[in-house]
Amino acid sequence: MVLSAVLPVICLALLPKSLAPGDAPWHIGIAIPVFAPSTWMVALVGAAVVLLAMTWRRLQWLSVLAVAIGALALFIGTGSVTRGGASTRELVGAVQYLSAPLAFAVGCLLATHRAAGPALRLASAGVIAAQFGCAALQRLGVPLNPMGTAEAARLLGDRTNGTLNHPVNLAKAIVLVLTLYYLTTGRDSRIGIGRFQLPAVVGRYGIPAAALATTALTGSRTGLLAVLMLLVVGELMLRRRSAVTSGPRSGRGRRQTLVGVALLGAGVVAAAPVFIARMIADPAGGARTQVLSSALDYLSSNLWWGIGANSYVEVVGRTDPLVADGVPVHNGFLFAAVELGVPGALILFAPVVALAVLCLRGGVLRPDLTPAFCLTFTVAYAGMTVTTYGVLSESMLPLWFLVVGVATVLLMSGRSGEDRREEQRGEGHGIDAPARAGQAHAEPAGADPGWAEEHRQGAPVPAGSSRRPNMRGVVGGASALAASRIAGSGLQAVVMVLLARQVDPQGFGAFGGYFGAVAFLTIVADAGVSTALLRWRALGLDTAVSAGLRLNVLTTIGGLVVAAAIGLGLTAGTMSWWVAVLLAAGWMVDKNVETVLSLAIADGRMGHAVVSILGRKVVQVAIFVVAVGLGGEPFASLAYGLVVASALGQVHVRSVVRAPGRATPAEVRRALLDSRAYLVSNVSAQARVLDATVVSLVAPGAGAGLYAAASRIFSPFVSVPSALSTVLVPHSATARAGEARRLFWRMNLVVVLAVGAVSAAGVVAAPWLAKALFGEVYSGAGVVIAVMLAGVPSFCASSPCGAVLQGVGRGALVAKIGVVSAVALLVAVAAGAALFGAAGAAAAVSLTYLLKHATLLVAGDAVLRNDRPAPVLPNAAAQSPSAA
Repeated sequence: MVLSAVLPVICLALLPKSLAPGDAPWHIGIAIPVFAPSTWMVALVGAAVVLLAMTWRRLQWLSVLAVAIGALALFIGTGSVTRGGASTRELVGAVQYLSAPLAFAVGCLLATHRAAGPALRLASAGVIAAQFGCAALQRLGVPLNPMGTAEAARLLGDRTNGTLNHPVNLAKAIVLVLTLYYLTTGRDSRIGIGRFQLPAVVGRYGIPAAALATTALTGSRTGLLAVLMLLVVGELMLRRRSAVTSGPRSGRGRRQTLVGVALLGAGVVAAAPVFIARMIADPAGGARTQVLSSALDYLSSNLWWGIGANSYVEVVGRTDPLVADGVPVHNGFLFAAVELGVPGALILFAPVVALAVLCLRGGVLRPDLTPAFCLTFTVAYAGMTVTTYGVLSESMLPLWFLVVGVATVLLMSGRSGEDRREEQRGEGHGIDAPARAGQAHAEPAGADPGWAEEHRQGAPVPAGSSRRPNMRGVVGGASALAASRIAGSGLQAVVMVLLARQVDPQGFGAFGGYFGAVAFLTIVADAGVSTALLRWRALGLDTAVSAGLRLNVLTTIGGLVVAAAIGLGLTAGTMSWWVAVLLAAGWMVDKNVETVLSLAIADGRMGHAVVSILGRKVVQVAIFVVAVGLGGEPFASLAYGLVVASALGQVHVRSVVRAPGRATPAEVRRALLDSRAYLVSNVSAQARVLDATVVSLVAPGAGAGLYAAASRIFSPFVSVPSALSTVLVPHSATARAGEARRLFWRMNLVVVLAVGAVSAAGVVAAPWLAKALFGEVYSGAGVVIAVMLAGVPSFCASSPCGAVLQGVGRGALVAKIGVVSAVALLVAVAAGAALFGAAGAAAAVSLTYLLKHATLLVAGDAVLRNDRPAPVLPNAAAQSPSAA
């Protein structure tokens, strides 16, 4: 374990040597253009293998990382296919980019082991000390590790590079290992092995001072600012930890603090002239404006798939002589977006964004200030990233993501520790407690929190206090589901785009009609069971759950027959009959997977839900792309991918979800009757998709086109209320008296404020949005978009309102309101379009959703205020002995 922590840090930050032959071609980019092993890649892969062998059975989130790595690899591979293949240079670049999620996984795994903390700290201190010594000798004139060519040495002057190949890379390495050093420093600041321990003042102030001096010798301005930011917040964090764990400081501690502050102050004073000299010598940082312009041009023309990994100079240099001379854009985020495309760059940097979100969600000013330090690191290194593309090259990229992985698990385990202590000190009840007798409270993924445990600072909760509904759990679970749904929709859109390129418009039109018909059919065939299962599972009604699952299997078989008949009728002459049947089978089996997945969501196992949602889409896209690339017929390739993905989804969900015994036919019939209210609600909610059709019938022409374009603005918001509803049903089903009402109003407030802010900004920018999204010809849609956005907050808040009421057993009330609202929506849209055109139809939509939201608020408050327990089921199914 110690070697698995020490070797990657040393090989990434101190000895990142390539083992390529001496005659390997020189290349400006993120990697050399030929395959060759390197010390850091060998260490990283070796550490990953060892850590996985030791911990894979205990860490459920490993499957999420595997899906993320697969998604990035799939996106890079799909881009290569669309460009006609990949060269060796691009393949090497793809490996370079994929080293980032691998290093992130290694960092996460290291943070879960107690023995890895001291080893990482010792390795970080050793790297800083070694680089400081090497840089100091270089500054004194000792010819250690000369920088590449004589021309490079002449341009860089007396700036030092340590054991790395460039001064800026040394600055980046120091920033990263200093972050790692602070994160792994606990109550004891001493450094050493066994009985040999250096004084605490060396570990507390000597190592940070060496990091500051080394960065100053590199001449990196952003690196120097980043180190200063880390020193200030890191010192505050260590002082806060010492105050929490050790109490009042002794006289010796005060003297050490004064000495340390004096040392750091001297370092800052010594570094100031270096910073000023660099600003005078090169205030603009080179010809950045010209290379930035060419990068933006190529980004706009290669927005989705990019120009290829490790190909920036070769491709952009065709039109920009400065880039051809070896000067790419000095912005790591933009560089990655140009090479991978915007979606690929978003996937690559998702862990960095997630770390920033964790810092903000956990409370930046938490007692131990760990979130504040991690946020400072994220912002500081982002500042370095926007000034150099070198953050993506060679060992710098995996070193960055290794540190992000350690910080991420540290924050997550710290928050988990606080939550567990609150539950242990409180009553142990509430909506987050197990709903079924005998169910143990589950530990978070990775049961051994490792060395991160000593950083936890949980606030005590008075004994016997009543726990309110866990808003963080609701919002967190809904956010994970919404993100996975949106990502899945994006992958589905990729499949549709690629399919449209492979078939003629007539065939694609027939397929589109088939796809839309089956999408509606799956809602009907679900019979409301997927929503009902959320409540039944939360209440521990095993008999009802078993009956619902069997009912869903029967409706899946019936839906398959109907879907196949629809497909044979709509796609005759455009695809083979067996392909239409395969597509029907894939879609209906996928629907069954989604239904069973409701049990995992009700159990709070969001990780499995996210893996299932994204994993099925990734497998489908991968098989489709590969099959088409090998010459397969497009519709058949899509059917193969869909069937295989659905089958794998069945295997996964059946293996992770505990299903009760077999239900009798009478219980199945009772479940059908009990879930009909949920079916009516789900079907009535689909009335929204018919509004554009109504407008086109009542007011055909340009107005219908403007409305159809503007109505697409609802699409990004659909996943938000859907995910919230899925999470809220089981939470509200197990809520105690008064908690459901608090959850009802608090979720309304959160959704209305959050979505309202986005909608308000959209209303202001509506004219620009219309032109940017749909083109100049749709500029008249700006008014329609603005009016429609006014109703988006009510649209998004209505679903959570209904979900809470469904959870407390008022599904019939929600169904009645849904039916009336659906009829009112279609009638109002028709009247508005006939009288006032597209703007009138949009106003009718917003007004209808506002009235529906208001009705749900009034009715919901009246129902929840009474605090009378609603019947669990209209026809109470027999409750199993394990039910609460």
